[in-house]
Amino acid sequence: MRYQPVIGLEIHCELLTDSKVFCTCANEFGGGENTRVCPRCSGMPGTLPLLNQGAVRLAAKAGFATNCTVNNYSAFDRKNYFYPDLPKAYQITQFEHPICTDGYIDVVGGKRIRINRIHIEEDAGKLVHDDYEGVSLADYNRCGVPLIEIVTEPDFRSVEEVQDFVTQIAQRLRYADVCDARMEQGSLRVDVNISIMPYGSDEFGTRAEIKNLNSVKSIGRAIEYEIQRQSEILDAGGKVVQETRRYNENHDDTKALRSKEEAHDYRYFPEPDIPPVLFTDEEIEAIRAEMPELPHERFRRYTEEYGLPADDAKLITAQKEFSDFYDAAVASTKEYRGVSNLMLGEMSHLLNETGADITEVRFSPADVAKTADLAAAGTVSKGSAKEIITILFENGGDPEKIAEEHGFIMSNDASETDAVIDEVLKANADVVEKYKNGNAKLFGFIMGQAIKACGKGANPAMIKEILSKKLQ
Repeated sequence: MRYQPVIGLEIHCELLTDSKVFCTCANEFGGGENTRVCPRCSGMPGTLPLLNQGAVRLAAKAGFATNCTVNNYSAFDRKNYFYPDLPKAYQITQFEHPICTDGYIDVVGGKRIRINRIHIEEDAGKLVHDDYEGVSLADYNRCGVPLIEIVTEPDFRSVEEVQDFVTQIAQRLRYADVCDARMEQGSLRVDVNISIMPYGSDEFGTRAEIKNLNSVKSIGRAIEYEIQRQSEILDAGGKVVQETRRYNENHDDTKALRSKEEAHDYRYFPEPDIPPVLFTDEEIEAIRAEMPELPHERFRRYTEEYGLPADDAKLITAQKEFSDFYDAAVASTKEYRGVSNLMLGEMSHLLNETGADITEVRFSPADVAKTADLAAAGTVSKGSAKEIITILFENGGDPEKIAEEHGFIMSNDASETDAVIDEVLKANADVVEKYKNGNAKLFGFIMGQAIKACGKGANPAMIKEILSKKLQ
């Protein structure tokens, strides 16, 4: 490819408040059309906005989660917005004085992506297009839902960097309880600004903006399509037009929505009805003190303190509830790797197979810790530990009692094991002969037969030791 993509993001995140940002309507997803709207959030004459202080605190937490500076002073502006999804024809946002500035996140390859700003604003309503009837209907339930917009610098140069950044943003906001980041519901939406330039050039091309992408996969496909589209235009001697485009998942392409001659064409002016937000240094530090341990911080603890492989730590931290369960389990054991293996192995398999949520399982994190301890102590085998997890998942119970009732307690009687192995060797004399003649791969088969013959309480280490001596 001859061209280098240059990409910046605008990520819109709905905040987890009980009510909307400037009124008392419920901040909930779904419901009947226009059932959660009032004169204030629909901008009726004579109404005044009342700022939701909880939204301001969550925006500050988003700043801390992304290494931003939370500013002592921020203020609101009106963005003239002549579209039918906001009935008052303007959007209350922050333009000149955003609440957070100058952040960053490190993405794949160790590259640092700069965050220019995070600002608070109200969400718009939703337009439902009926192409068959040729009409569009407006649902204003989403009007006034509190948003933050995370605006990056144009630092991305690949799809992988963008996807990693968005994934990290979603994880961090979930951990901080700022946003549930359910992209399929629209609570986190991404606008991609993309241009291309010849490799070796430092002059950016003309950018196009792709609006409202709602999955990490769609973001990747939209960027790849747009790189190809712009490349073909330049190769043919044409010029890329600055415009807003929409990605169509079904057709895997982007289509023009409207031209955008200027970067800021909304005629902002200060919002006269909302006073500035003023934070003291003490208030900022108090909010910082409320911040939980974030996924990248847990990843560091898991790998550096607990000795987990990086891939395992990444899988555990991918979902906050899963990571919380792991932390609760290792609070009562030092078997960090044993708990990780059980959770990423049998537990994850059962959760995926049944579609269950980890917060709804019939056993506690302490039960997983006990199971890991039983395996580490040699009381049960690793295979039996997995079976205990399955039984816990299906019926609950106590790991030690389950081990006793199902015969999982490993036998340390060497003489009994020795006798069983002799019978196995006799029954498989032909295989033993081939092994002794140089077919070393058959040891695994003989070992399997011995474990099977010794039953659920088999001690694999003892069996292997005895078997190795007998086969010499």
